[in-house]
Amino acid sequence: MLNKKKAPPDPKQSKILSPKNGLDNFRLGFGMSPKCPAVYLKTFGCQMNIRDSEFVTGLLLDDGFRMVDSPEAADVIIFNSCSVRKHAEERLFGNICDLAGLKKKRPGLIIGLMGCTAQNYKDEALTKAPMLDFVCGTGNEKDLPQLVGDILKDRCRIVAADKVNEKKPEPMPEYREGTFKAYVAIGEGCDNFCSYCIVPYVRGRERSRRAEDIIKEVKDLAVRGFKEITLLGQNVNSYKLTANRSPLTAKTSDFVRLLEQINSIKGIERIRFMTSHPKDASVELFKAMRDLDKVCEHLHLPLQSGSDRILNKMSRGYTQKKYLELAGDYKKTLPEGSLTTDILVGFPSETEKDFKATVMVMEKVGFDSAFTFKYSPRPPARSCALKDDVKSEVKEKRLKTIIDIQCKISEVRNRALVGKTLEVLVDGHGGRDPHKLTGRTRTNKTAIFSGDGKLTGRSVNVKIGSVTPYALLGRMA
Repeated sequence: MLNKKKAPPDPKQSKILSPKNGLDNFRLGFGMSPKCPAVYLKTFGCQMNIRDSEFVTGLLLDDGFRMVDSPEAADVIIFNSCSVRKHAEERLFGNICDLAGLKKKRPGLIIGLMGCTAQNYKDEALTKAPMLDFVCGTGNEKDLPQLVGDILKDRCRIVAADKVNEKKPEPMPEYREGTFKAYVAIGEGCDNFCSYCIVPYVRGRERSRRAEDIIKEVKDLAVRGFKEITLLGQNVNSYKLTANRSPLTAKTSDFVRLLEQINSIKGIERIRFMTSHPKDASVELFKAMRDLDKVCEHLHLPLQSGSDRILNKMSRGYTQKKYLELAGDYKKTLPEGSLTTDILVGFPSETEKDFKATVMVMEKVGFDSAFTFKYSPRPPARSCALKDDVKSEVKEKRLKTIIDIQCKISEVRNRALVGKTLEVLVDGHGGRDPHKLTGRTRTNKTAIFSGDGKLTGRSVNVKIGSVTPYALLGRMA
């Protein structure tokens, strides 16, 4: 829906608001640059949120705005947030409300909310955070420069969240936050409707980009010197070719075909992708990861729970047995590869037996790392109809247990790499030591070693000397 809520003009600013004085005079009256309003954009959430922020930043830059690094220096402050976890959402609204003082001092300051939280709350966001001037849903992000322009002109509050299922325009803006790593969205939305998840409601139904648009974007990135790309989608495995479809054999999925095409692009050195859904993962994909030289040997495959009963309540579409088979097939196909996961504890009615089933799968698979979360109801997800009956202290205890278990497993997995020499793409300086560099191995493990910052963006060989559960420590070979 598109909803404009007129705010009464300040009598002290009546001359500035007069149309005959023009938009530039309006901006000057509120202490803004007359030609280039400054924008501060803060992102909370997943890689898709980061990519969306890049998209919006590109639109704003192309429209004559400029980006700044602090809210104090901005004429427009925008928050882009994920709404999948309650904690992230609470942190977001806390950050917005912290601007009340700044807003009072500078009444012309524009504050906006975009992303999944904006799509989920719509008009209600204006009540939760009264200092907001606009709310822009996930499908309306391409209109964001116009929304800001409308507010600059007539000081209305705007809610724009009526295009959740629309695709982003092609070609997308060129702006990228980095210089050698880039995210490339191959699709958006989700058709899985896992009972605890709000993604289909805030991102819409699954929509795949045209293969030729993806290929063009990756080729352009390669020409600009980008070395590593990460393909993004709520479920990358379910990607569907939507144009120039070639006859497919029954053994070749559309996502594997896309990987094959991107693998042939000159200049790109590494290809990653996330996130995969177990119900769509296959040995065919694992073989492609093994055989395509640029595709990195790292798979993120969310488990969520090891209990069949809980998996069924979650509407995940697979069983414990199926997941263990997939994990076994992956490790058989890529014995040197890494496998990471997501685990959710405290889902409604989760018993100690259910929880122990999750622990059993963790120990049997031996994940390299895991993102772990406590369940919290996320309206309008279907699980909100279930009683949230696992006590908070039980959730905390279970979360700590799996974190401790995973920490031990991660260290064991990393210890097996001591003495080996691994290829590392250097990200830059790490930590407080200016002589230390950090980077990622092909299996997506963090490596820390001594070196010159001029190596940033280059691949180097690092011999591993010691490890922690979270990083590999070594020296350049």
